[in-house]
Amino acid sequence: MEGMTTTSVTPATAPSFSFADALRAIKAFAGAAVSVVVLGEYADKRRA
Repeated sequence: MEGMTTTSVTPATAPSFSFADALRAIKAFAGAAVSVVVLGEYADKRRA
């Protein structure tokens, strides 16, 4: 197979993790934690 060349495969670069992404993740986690606490207290009051 003359004339065929191989090309080097370069891995895709990982997207950079910015400070804004970190804040967004913290906000989502905090929101989920608060809703679990609120819903947990609501469920305890309904059972009583």
